[in-house]
Amino acid sequence: MKIFLNHDLKNSIYDGMCASVFATLTAGVFLTGFALHLGMDEFSIGILAAMPYAATLFQLQGSYLIAKNGRRKRLAILSAAIARSMWLIVLGIACLPLSSLVVKHILLLGLIFLSHCFISISYVSWLSWTSELVPEESLGNFFGTRNMLNGTAGIATVIAFGYFLDFTQRKLPGASLEGFSLIFVAAVLFGLLSCLFLRRISDPPNDPDRELDFKKNLLLPLKDANFFRFLRYTFFWNLAVYCAGPFITLYMLRELGFSYGFVAILAMISSIADMTAMKFWGVVSDRFKNKAIIHAASWIAVFLPLLWSLVRPGSVWMPVCLHFLGGGFWAGIQLCTNNLVLRIAPRPHRPLYISAYNITAGIGATVAPVLAGLALKTLSAMDHSFLPSGVLPLHLIFLASTVFRLASLQLIRKFHEPQEVTIGQLIRVLRNVRGLNTTNGFHPVLHPFVPVRQSNAIQEPQLSAQAKSMTPREN
Repeated sequence: MKIFLNHDLKNSIYDGMCASVFATLTAGVFLTGFALHLGMDEFSIGILAAMPYAATLFQLQGSYLIAKNGRRKRLAILSAAIARSMWLIVLGIACLPLSSLVVKHILLLGLIFLSHCFISISYVSWLSWTSELVPEESLGNFFGTRNMLNGTAGIATVIAFGYFLDFTQRKLPGASLEGFSLIFVAAVLFGLLSCLFLRRISDPPNDPDRELDFKKNLLLPLKDANFFRFLRYTFFWNLAVYCAGPFITLYMLRELGFSYGFVAILAMISSIADMTAMKFWGVVSDRFKNKAIIHAASWIAVFLPLLWSLVRPGSVWMPVCLHFLGGGFWAGIQLCTNNLVLRIAPRPHRPLYISAYNITAGIGATVAPVLAGLALKTLSAMDHSFLPSGVLPLHLIFLASTVFRLASLQLIRKFHEPQEVTIGQLIRVLRNVRGLNTTNGFHPVLHPFVPVRQSNAIQEPQLSAQAKSMTPREN
């Protein structure tokens, strides 16, 4: 493809792969395992899960800084370098022999949140900057390939370092902190290498009028009745999903006793399901729009937490099936939600509407794990005799998430998409669809740019939170 001969775009691919390694090593199973090693409780783990989404509020600060000085490239690189380097300080605090665990935990949580804030500022600067480097007709082609490579880098990272942690725990008992230290040092090195590739990318002039329009019409999305109803659904859906989603990894590591290597394999299975299903959902959404697909796929996502409560230590096939099922259907929800935002947002104010969507989703994803973590901490301190045999406090959270998902899903009927079809029509048509090729696809978690190819839609980049879609990607 000729587009990859461009020097800027080559470096963008290298930047994305290195950034993907950093993001993988400082989140998910590694961050949860690190928190457990340091003795953090469920409430602290809930706060950790909420931080990336709470930090989306700093996207507005990033937009202000861009409007003020217009130096998007400098702001993106500087913020990213600060955010990633701070993990060396996190590691240093973790190694200090502080007498008070509470003080250590507070310092660590504060530093990690500060890192996410700089990442958020860097992300909005990066998006405004690099999205102008790709011709509009090549957005899907280029960013699809870029994010497929990002996803591949993430899969390789989680498997390699997952087995590395298992190896250190088997061969060097008591050396878990050393294992996590090597992981976070590697994350910082890849993160800074990403910044070096960013420095090689040119920076096209910024359009100051765009940012002035952003500030002038800040509350415009809230005045749009249809979009406001969509934001209401987004908030409650994220609230319900992130009530349980961030604690699935905790459940696997602590309650089920899964090894890091097995959790890494499950993550790989989920990613393969994502990549496979993405092409299928893309073809279906081109034909039948997005809202009905979100509605249909969400009926599977609703019951995933309840199914996880049935998994027991030693289970293999059920976790594998849940990750494959969840990965496939969440791919449809993510892709179509991103497309839906573009379809119902007026083109002149589309960046502003996307920011409103990200922040609203971020608030829901922030509040949910904090409240769930507080509930788990309270339940853990209580006498569990009132619970049936084999039922854990986490099972109650999974049940609550299922109930909340069912309730919030009813709000999807309140907003409308142009030329939408009903879920019944979608199912009837799919019964007769032939020749849908599902052998190819791209990883949606690292998919900030997904083209919309409907005849009345414009192909252009879509905003995700922290290089991940704000559409929830939890089980």
